[in-house]
Amino acid sequence: VTKLKNLSKQDYLRIINRSAGSNETIMPLVRKIMDNVKNNGDKTILEKYQSRYDANNYRTIHVTKEEIKTAYKYVNMQTIKALKQMIKNITLVQMSQLPSKKDTVVRSEKGIRVWREWRPIRKVGLYIPGGKAIYPSSVLMSAIPAQISGCQEIIMCSPPGQDGQIPAVTLVAADMIGLKKIYKVGGAEAIAAMTYGTKTIPNVYKIFGAGNSYVTAAKMLALEKISIDMPAGPSEVFIIADETANPAFIAADLLADGEHGEDSACVLLTTSEKIARLSIIEIEKQLKTLETQNRARESLKKYGMFAVADNMDEIIRFTNEYAPEHLEIMIKDSERLVKEITDAGSVFLGNWTSKSSGDYATGANHVLPTGGMAKMYAPLGVGSYGKWMQVQECTKQGLKNIKNTIETIATVEKLPAHKQSVSIRFINNEKNL
Repeated sequence: VTKLKNLSKQDYLRIINRSAGSNETIMPLVRKIMDNVKNNGDKTILEKYQSRYDANNYRTIHVTKEEIKTAYKYVNMQTIKALKQMIKNITLVQMSQLPSKKDTVVRSEKGIRVWREWRPIRKVGLYIPGGKAIYPSSVLMSAIPAQISGCQEIIMCSPPGQDGQIPAVTLVAADMIGLKKIYKVGGAEAIAAMTYGTKTIPNVYKIFGAGNSYVTAAKMLALEKISIDMPAGPSEVFIIADETANPAFIAADLLADGEHGEDSACVLLTTSEKIARLSIIEIEKQLKTLETQNRARESLKKYGMFAVADNMDEIIRFTNEYAPEHLEIMIKDSERLVKEITDAGSVFLGNWTSKSSGDYATGANHVLPTGGMAKMYAPLGVGSYGKWMQVQECTKQGLKNIKNTIETIATVEKLPAHKQSVSIRFINNEKNL
């Protein structure tokens, strides 16, 4: 346990920067992979996986109906029921966030109307982490907002496991919400395929989803041609607690984040030294029960902090500077503190709102900005899958009302054709009615 105000510069940077590293060292290799897929398409993907696995287990890039049918045999009814509740809650929350198709019409001058109209992005690609990991929740969090937004074409890429197949529960989750274009490809190859298109995999206009450093680097390179949701890094949880918090709950939530991987970040800030010390004791107790204890312990060692602050103002300042992905507020009257938080991905209020509740079942989205990106990025949602188109209309009188302004600024900027495009409309008025 450390005093927040006594934090050394070295420890401050370790906590604030998390595992933020540069992708520069792998960029040349990732660009080579991207170019390979761009030039050789499906051949590059087939060579990668057929050399890695038995070619009989990886015959097609596209997931077949038979593979989906087989997947259901490996998913029990309890899991199906849980997925159904997730689908219901995510849909309910995302529907509430759908923008109106047309926003307020503003009459900036007499005879002038300006407004915006909402349009979904027509083609989007979803990257779902896989291999050793199994994330059916990410399928639902990424795909449901796209469907509600009205995207016409939604494709999904996920890396296969040792058997050459996407995990069964991931396929079932995708099938339950009606995804049809599912491809067994991961890493930089998947990002390249969705960026440039291959014979099998269509190109898209925007890519969503997190992955390893190769996926992140590939997404940054993809920005040369298409759009992406946000840069994605390791998971992080940041807990604010006072003397009313439950140390067992704090420990459980820190470990729930730490078990994601050794690069995860776990921070506790409290006004109570007693709570901090009891939380550490609880962590040691709970670690012994976890199969994931090694990576959870390592993440706490690398990017963990248990700090005591003199007051809540000190905590708020540090929290906003950190801009956490997941922010839990376990204090008396926790909602009161929300208005002071300017930068956080997803906020969890009170002792009963665990990080995992938002990861899975409240209906809030779990695709969130990491690494301090909450200062400028928002959680994934319906709005991420569309864009506003601007519309304006001038009557003759409307244009006349702004004619002098246009001509003056066009002259200042030395753009005579801009000036002429207005003045020509008022020469020989009868002719141009």
